[in-house]
Amino acid sequence: MLAFAEPLALLFTGLYGVLVLFYLWERWRRRVEVPSLLLWEGVQEDVLRARRFRPDPLFVLQLLLLTCLIAGLARPYLSGLAATPIGGRHILLLDTSASMRARETQRTRFEEARAQALDMVKALPKDAEIMLVTTAPSPEVVLNFTADHAAVVQALQHAAPTDTGGDVSLALAFAQGAMQRSDVPTAVELFTDLPRSQLAVSVRDVASIFQVGETDANLAIEALQIFQGRFQDHRQARAYVLVENFGQREGHGFLSVQLEDQVVSRSGFTLAPRGSKSFVVQGFPGPGRVVARLETNDALAADNVALGWIRPLEPVRVVVVSEPSSLLADLREVAAAVPALQLSFLDPETFHLDQAQHGDVLVFHRYVPASAAPANALYIYPPATNSLFPVIGNAQDSEILDWDAHHPALQSLQPLGALPLRHARVVTPPAWSNVLLWSRDSQREFPLALAGKIDGHRIACLTFDLASEHLLSVENLNLFLLFTNILGWLSPSGQEPIVTKTGEVASLGELPNGALRVEDPLGAVVSLPPGQPMLLPLHAGAYRISTDGKQRFLLANFFDAAESDIGRPYKEPPPPRRVLTSSSKQPDGVPPRREYSAWLYYAAAALFLLEWAAYWRRRE
Repeated sequence: MLAFAEPLALLFTGLYGVLVLFYLWERWRRRVEVPSLLLWEGVQEDVLRARRFRPDPLFVLQLLLLTCLIAGLARPYLSGLAATPIGGRHILLLDTSASMRARETQRTRFEEARAQALDMVKALPKDAEIMLVTTAPSPEVVLNFTADHAAVVQALQHAAPTDTGGDVSLALAFAQGAMQRSDVPTAVELFTDLPRSQLAVSVRDVASIFQVGETDANLAIEALQIFQGRFQDHRQARAYVLVENFGQREGHGFLSVQLEDQVVSRSGFTLAPRGSKSFVVQGFPGPGRVVARLETNDALAADNVALGWIRPLEPVRVVVVSEPSSLLADLREVAAAVPALQLSFLDPETFHLDQAQHGDVLVFHRYVPASAAPANALYIYPPATNSLFPVIGNAQDSEILDWDAHHPALQSLQPLGALPLRHARVVTPPAWSNVLLWSRDSQREFPLALAGKIDGHRIACLTFDLASEHLLSVENLNLFLLFTNILGWLSPSGQEPIVTKTGEVASLGELPNGALRVEDPLGAVVSLPPGQPMLLPLHAGAYRISTDGKQRFLLANFFDAAESDIGRPYKEPPPPRRVLTSSSKQPDGVPPRREYSAWLYYAAAALFLLEWAAYWRRRE
């Protein structure tokens, strides 16, 4: 397809009329009165009609000369899919984010994008080098530059979308860097469902973008939360499910919630365009896996299922080492109300580290033993001199100013709702710890709660004195929940599944040494080397993790509103095929193309010489 880089230059075509006027003016004759026309009868017809415009060969040459000059100024070039394949290097970016799983009329967006990429590979010459990069969850070079097109085709056929988000702009930035490092002309082709306008301005012109996908019909489970205290059984557990309609039309469906294979709740619903609705489910008959499922006809299935877990109630033995205080009275009341919390009390003067084996968790109040206890432990208001937490001062009436909302000990809490804490130690956080709660005085910022590990044992510290806060007071409900949450974090259940989101690295916890065998929801099996208890789930569903005869489950949910919102405001037309030149690389952000201005200027010079020669020949 012919296009012009400077189309305004075509305004010079008005000079055609000036050229015609020059010819008419040259042939214009003055009116002369004569006594008779007898002498004019022998004049030839073309002379009698001199005022009529009749172009001669010189005019044609001048017209062609002017046309070449105007067309050269307009800088014509060819765009669209050229019949002749282009060579050089090509970086194919394939969007593998979850929205590419959306089904259109006949196939998914990913299948359409892959088909376009395969067509491009087949159209390239045999010596063209190709790099294949996928975008989700992060840019990954599947195949480096290679002229083995069969290998590229095979890699494309084996590529598959994930149940995660992805940053396409980051992949384009990577491709831009690869272009700058390449010593031959390089083009980038991006196959995605995102329009160019939604990409970062700095990289949106790096690639030719082949956009796929039009539908916006999608209902999604955007959250599944199981609220169950560490010392609550299944009868007190509640499930909250959030369903959103990302389409521009009214959505209908059913939400069913199961405990393993037993249906607990099934509700029909209607959602307005771009609307949402929350569902509360309780009355679970026991502990186990919770499955929330949407029954609806939409384009994306990955966000129609969510998984959760209701824990079985397991007793926790807690040994409290403290001198007599109001905190002990509060804890006795807690133990009487929570049968699963089995408390025993020891005096610091009679405590020995050998007694740690009698409890799952140790609680030290205003006391720190000379050496770390060989068990999970909570330290409350450590003394001014101790071996674990360097105390550099005291603080009065401290307020909680910030907290680590991602730590499991702070789930479902609002620490800012707590009253000012009367007495606190100003502690320098040890290197092994993470700060959970922060406060500040006129001199410094200091922690109010710490957590970490020492020699494989979980350690937590509350630098404020719970005995001064009346733990069971109504005003201090958040402090009570914080205390029980920390006890729950210090006494984890080894059989409890890990619940996480796709695309987020999850710690597999404490597992026996040895290689880990991981089976993903699609049935693929991979092995993780010893000492690497971390997993990045790419697909929603249940992962089976086994090692040394023991196994554990990881439940990965696809909760990503940006990917579930599959509608696009518009679909851009396919881009022109980029033409690569062998002489030099194009500047960054400018599509390579073959222009014909120089050839037109050469033609204009040749026509000028031809017209000049014809003029002098006529005069002879």
